[in-house]
Amino acid sequence: MTDKACPGSGKSWTVDIEGKPICPRCRRSLATVAGKGRKIKDLPAVPRHEKPSRATTRNTRRTN
Repeated sequence: MTDKACPGSGKSWTVDIEGKPICPRCRRSLATVAGKGRKIKDLPAVPRHEKPSRATTRNTRRTN
């Protein structure tokens, strides 16, 4: 089974509580999606990336 592209691809970045840019759909950071060292000025829109798998999402969620 192939992974599909994240629906947040091509949209503008969202900012998290700390002020860091994240994908508006999957909430991944700029460094994770675009690569370390990239800047918002270089990438005004979220680049195409794979949607995280259910197992990955389930393991990274924090409980309060």
